[in-house]
Order: sequence, then C-alpha cells, then structure tokens
Amino acid sequence: MVSFKDTKQVAEVYSKNTRYTHFHTPSQLIRYYSNYFEYQVMPSLETFKDDEKMQTDFHEQRGQKHLLFIFPENVPLPQDIKDYAEDAGYTVEKMELYQTEQLTLGKRAGEVKIVGDDQTFRDFLSVCRVGELEYGEEFADLKIDMHTADRADDTVIQLVAYDNGQPVGKLEAILNGELIELDDFYVLETSRGKGIGTALQEKVLDYGQSLILIADGNDTPRDMYERQGYRKVSERYELLKVKSSS
Repeated sequence: MVSFKDTKQVAEVYSKNTRYTHFHTPSQLIRYYSNYFEYQVMPSLETFKDDEKMQTDFHEQRGQKHLLFIFPENVPLPQDIKDYAEDAGYTVEKMELYQTEQLTLGKRAGEVKIVGDDQTFRDFLSVCRVGELEYGEEFADLKIDMHTADRADDTVIQLVAYDNGQPVGKLEAILNGELIELDDFYVLETSRGKGIGTALQEKVLDYGQSLILIADGNDTPRDMYERQGYRKVSERYELLKVKSSS
C-alpha cells in the first residue's frame, strides 16, 4: 500500500519518541517541511498544547517564524484540536496522496526537455523562481541550492517545458523503485490551460507508469485527477501557523 512514507523527505531527525518525530534542519530553517513534528500517535488536546509550547520555544530560540504539526495518516483530526487550532490562527490542511498506474491525458502543448546542460538548468530555474518568489525571496534563494543538489541526484529527473521557445513550466520526477513522485510541478499562470502540464506528465511516462503526487485536499481539483486516472490512496491532516513579520 502506497503511503506518505513513499514520498521524498528533505528533513533531518532531531529527536524521536513513541509519540512523534521532531525534524529540524539547521541549513533550511525557513523551510516548513524541513522543521516540524510528525505524530505517530494522535495526541489529546492537552498533549498537543504541551507539544505546541515545546515547538514554539524551540523555534523562537532559533529565529524561526513557523509552527508545523503533521498528524497520522488516515486518522481524522479530533474536533477539539481542530477548533483550538482555528481559534489560534493555524491553517488546517488535509493533504491527499494520489496514485495512478495508467495516466489518461488530454490535450498537450509545448516542448519538454530533460534538464541536462547549463542552459536547460537555467531555464528550469527561471520558471522555479517565479513560483517560489510567492513565498519570499529568502525561500526562493534557498530553493536554488535545493534544485542544484537535485540536479546531481540520480534519483531526480528535472524537466522544463517550452512554449514558442520560452520556458513556461517545470517538474521534478523523483524515482523510488517502481514509483515516480511528481514534485515541484509548476506552469506559469499565462501558460495554463494550454496542455503544458499534460506534456510534462507525458514525458515522465518515459520512466514508468506508477505515478504519485501530494495535493492540498482543501482545493484539490479531484475531477481533473480522476479524469487523468489518479485515485486517492491516503490522506493526513497538518496544522501550520506562520508568525507575521510585521
């Protein structure tokens, strides 16, 4: 059975107990998914409050401005924790894991290249930059280092899509045995709806048929995924709070 454990994780284990794993990555302090608590067992509200204080103190000591808690897969988030989190200013996310063994694609457009030489990598980074600047310049700069490391990783395939010779879309395919995880999937807003994303996915099929991806369940385009042959195989709840810089 495919689970979130089959997806790529860029985080270092700081400590672990019977209830949760604490991930802390000193080189990526601003990246949420490199610094968080992941529960093995669903906590009670009072236990969660204790954990919240612990993570708050830990992050404040290191100048970090976010809190992130990931809960066990396929376990409903207790209503009292959800109510408390919403009142406390958290974003309550239900993340969904999708898988397909046979992709059914619609219209496609553009030309897709595998990143190899320096020019295609620069084109790849140019598209990345547009999407990643939505989270701030510091985060976008950090992602350059991460993409550079991925370029040297034999398990990561970087793809860039062109429309009329201009880079307009990108995707990273992470090879994990028979599974291929689609990550960092982005198409420039002005090029959406043309079939650029379809062309990127089609190129990934050169490496295998069993594709997985993580999507935000709060705004997942389920109908589109189902038309393409994906099915939801798992879900989990996450709580994220980011302190305002003002």
